[in-house]
Amino acid sequence: MKRWRLIKPLTIVCLALLAPVCLWAQFAPERAAWSNLSRHKWERAYEQGRKALHRDSVNATANYVMASYFFAPENPAFQVDSAYRYTLAAQADYRHTSPRQRDRLKRFPLDSLILLRLRGQIDSAAFGRARKLHTEKAYVDFLVSFPAAQQQGEARDLRDEVAFEQAVTDNTYQAFGHYLARYPNARQAAEARSRYEQLLYEASTRDQHLSSYEQFVHDHPDSPYRAEAERNIFEIATAAGTAEPFIAFLEKYPHSRERIGARNLLYHLLPEDLTVEQLPPVLQQDSLNRVRVADQGYLVPFLHKGHFGFMDEDGKEVLDAAIDELESEYLCGNIHEDILILPNGIMARNGVMIYRGAVSGVEDLGAGFLLVQGDACTRVVHKTGFIPLDSCVQDARMLSSRLLAIRTNDHWSVRTLAGRLLLGASWDDVQAAGNVVILKKNEKYWLTTLEQVACIADQQPLGLRDVFNDVKPWPNGLIWFRAGSHEGVLGQHLDIQVPARQQRLAPAFFGALATTADTRQILYDTRHKTADPYDSVAVNEPWVAAKAGYTWHLLLPMRQAIAIADYDSLYMAGPFAVGVRNDSLFAHMTSGAVLPFEVGARIEFVPGQDSSAFLAVDFNKARTVYNRDGHKLFGGAYDRIQYAGQGLFIVSRKEKKGLVTDDGKPVLPIEYDAIGSASNGTVSLLRAMKFGMFDIVRKKLIKPLYAKNLQPYNDQAIVSFKEGHYGFIGWDNNMLGDFDFAEVKAWNDSVALVKKDGHWMLYNIATHTVVLDNIKGYELIRDTPTEKLAIIRQDGRYGVLHSRRGTIIPITYSDIVNVGSAEIPMYFTEKHVEEASLFVVIYYSHDGQLIRKEVYDQDAYEKIYCSDL
Repeated sequence: MKRWRLIKPLTIVCLALLAPVCLWAQFAPERAAWSNLSRHKWERAYEQGRKALHRDSVNATANYVMASYFFAPENPAFQVDSAYRYTLAAQADYRHTSPRQRDRLKRFPLDSLILLRLRGQIDSAAFGRARKLHTEKAYVDFLVSFPAAQQQGEARDLRDEVAFEQAVTDNTYQAFGHYLARYPNARQAAEARSRYEQLLYEASTRDQHLSSYEQFVHDHPDSPYRAEAERNIFEIATAAGTAEPFIAFLEKYPHSRERIGARNLLYHLLPEDLTVEQLPPVLQQDSLNRVRVADQGYLVPFLHKGHFGFMDEDGKEVLDAAIDELESEYLCGNIHEDILILPNGIMARNGVMIYRGAVSGVEDLGAGFLLVQGDACTRVVHKTGFIPLDSCVQDARMLSSRLLAIRTNDHWSVRTLAGRLLLGASWDDVQAAGNVVILKKNEKYWLTTLEQVACIADQQPLGLRDVFNDVKPWPNGLIWFRAGSHEGVLGQHLDIQVPARQQRLAPAFFGALATTADTRQILYDTRHKTADPYDSVAVNEPWVAAKAGYTWHLLLPMRQAIAIADYDSLYMAGPFAVGVRNDSLFAHMTSGAVLPFEVGARIEFVPGQDSSAFLAVDFNKARTVYNRDGHKLFGGAYDRIQYAGQGLFIVSRKEKKGLVTDDGKPVLPIEYDAIGSASNGTVSLLRAMKFGMFDIVRKKLIKPLYAKNLQPYNDQAIVSFKEGHYGFIGWDNNMLGDFDFAEVKAWNDSVALVKKDGHWMLYNIATHTVVLDNIKGYELIRDTPTEKLAIIRQDGRYGVLHSRRGTIIPITYSDIVNVGSAEIPMYFTEKHVEEASLFVVIYYSHDGQLIRKEVYDQDAYEKIYCSDL
């Protein structure tokens, strides 16, 4: 026991002395490797490190040494990735060590901070390597291989940046699409998305065809370029300028941003007389309906608190009183124009300013477009405010209300109604003749059609080929042209109607009449496509007399191509054609009837009224009358026959005239010097310089006894003139009151407006009494056979009277002006309060209802008063 006590201290001493030796022995290979590293003995250090790992695969120190080996910059075997791998292994092994082992490792020295510091240095080196390469792959490799590096965020940013730069270099939507698919959260993602959408749009619509834009909208409905694509669709699809494509666009793209512009342009392409119910469904909405209704009536200005406004024919305010100045031409109301020209611009009837600036002139081009002349600039402006060309112009015109021709810098261009350029400003002139567009440059002409020009919008070539020296529109849609010494005629689709030849062409109702170099004439019938040569041609629509050799051919081109008859000679009598063959005459009616007569007959044309016409045939001292269809009406021994109208004929014999019916029955004997045409059931008569009258219906006669022509007033009374004055007589020729009027005007069936002793009065014809006296003057607002409406002035006061309804506005006002229309008047009435220098203005409706009242001082009254009527 005593011996053991002696050995134990000795053992402790020995162990204490051997501990360093053991520790050195424990780390001997690693320390040897570390020592060789410090002396740059790379191969020896590598072998020792590998030997240590071979001896113990879980060895934090050995892995640390190997990591340091590969991370030594002077080492030819420097390899960041290997250094990183060994560092991770060292960290993994270190995590599995016990606290006691870690205490021993500190003596190497090795601990977690050393490993972290080494890994950080390796991460930095790896990141530096990636930055030096500065490629997407380098940064991706770094991010994958060094996931715990502090430079991960910066590496991601650089990766995104260099990848974005590559996409920019490639500059295709595929490149940006691939970029977004890989890096959707990149800082450049928004710009990449923007470029992707732009390049996708440009690539998809590079050919600028309508179908490409439509396909793009279909395939990419959420694209930010959808609006631009729809704008192009709208401009291309509607390039023809007709209503149908506008309607089709609105039906197909009801929510497009272009829908408002499309509706506005379409609205002005439709006939003005369409009702709201007749509008296409795409236009049947509240806003356009209000515009349509507002456009149908007239406007009247009013002045309120120093500012002008406008009201409709019912007195409803359409435009609030906010206009400072107004042209004097508007003060008298009855404004039907759909725009108002103000000192500071142009306003639509709905109150929208469509043009701002001084206006010196406005020309309505049609289809809703205006040519507005300002102080320093002339512009084309649509009545909705749309401006198809945002620059000054010299001139503009519509091409058949479908395209816009605009002159700038002395040259003409052509645009669609939506403003899309079709033909650049390189033409000396551009005109339209129906569907044909006439282009002029350097005194030469080219022809195309509206459809062909419109197709330019869809990238279709215009293909101008033939060049002409002169071009002129002809009637019936024909286009005459001259190319060198050749002349020809084209149709509305540039189809050949008359082939180009050395000839002189003149328009004719059937087509064209050509004169050749040998003076022969060719009849070009465009309806039947005939071109027959003749020695001579006489044209009298609907007939053509054409001579070939010794024979005259009678043609009726509206009916048939070939001649309907051949004659020795031909002449025209109004709408009738008369042919002579051997010993006979033949009168041709447009109905197709042919009347034969002996050669000694003399045929005359008797003009009718409207479309009626008659033929008078004189043979053997007798005249026979035929109507336009060739039916015989009557005959007799007359020197002359005239049509009086209403189925009556004036017949003459030895300078005297009588009246017969269309079947020859006598109505008035042949004893008058003159008989007038039938009018309102009566004819005027003249005999021995005295006038009479005959009632055709009632067969009543007023013998010629009066100095002036008689005028029927009503069924019972006739206005006549005798001994220097007018008066009334009955159909029995008896006087109805005294003859003491200077003038007689119709008012109604029983009351006449007569003038006596310098003033007018309303006079009851039947009772011979004065209904209203002392009328100093009057102004007829409406004057029809059935009614009269007049502003009456009596003793300095004004009122309004109607011939049937009597007093509309009592004769109590200082002045009255009709600021409405004749059909629907509106009365501006004024009462002057002299004591207060005030003017009370009351507006009355057509039926005398008060609709507005204002009180003005002298200056304000002069500002609103209509003085131009």
